[in-house]
Amino acid sequence: MKLIQRRRTVNGSAKPIAAFSNRRLAKVGAAGAVATAALLLSGCTSSTSATAAKDVSAVSPSVVHEQMVIQTGKMDGKPGWPKIVPSDLTFAAGTTVDLKIVNYDDGTAPLSPVSPYGHVWGSDPTFGLVNGGSETVDGKAVTEIANNLVSHTLTVPGLLINIPIPAVPSGQKSITVEFTFQVLKTGKFFWQCEAPCGSGSTGMGGAMNSMGWMQGYINVT
Repeated sequence: MKLIQRRRTVNGSAKPIAAFSNRRLAKVGAAGAVATAALLLSGCTSSTSATAAKDVSAVSPSVVHEQMVIQTGKMDGKPGWPKIVPSDLTFAAGTTVDLKIVNYDDGTAPLSPVSPYGHVWGSDPTFGLVNGGSETVDGKAVTEIANNLVSHTLTVPGLLINIPIPAVPSGQKSITVEFTFQVLKTGKFFWQCEAPCGSGSTGMGGAMNSMGWMQGYINVT
């Protein structure tokens, strides 16, 4: 199968960056608080390396369109090893990123009923690193995916971003998730799938522990 290639275009206009304050932090929703607490308590490893906040007012007005594809083991030639292609993304701080993720995997990797990874993260202003964090699935706005329907996630601990991705429904060839956000800080941020989609009794082996498969980096320059 021919791979869908990554596309990047620049257009649109700059948007003012909302000021971050203790008052806004006090208004963070319960879901954001749960997600943050779970992140701090989890054993998820992150090699995040971030620098001081960039003066985004100097960034040229732009919207960056990125695309990733989730391949099945049949597509990538390694049975049982789903893969996100490309595994690394690079864009400038302050740009609005429209990330499209096309999933071809119809298998679920159910989360624990109490897992926070079925929720969309990114709109929570904690740390003042990210703006936006809105998700659609086949054009429909969502704030969470039922834990038993999750196929994969793209989770960036250092940015408090979590993009839950549902399995392809019966009768469809693919499902498309679109996530729009803006990162206000430069750095190299590790991401990993937090759904147990790998090998072994726990589903946490194989692709889950392999860079370039279910792990990668978000590079913000």
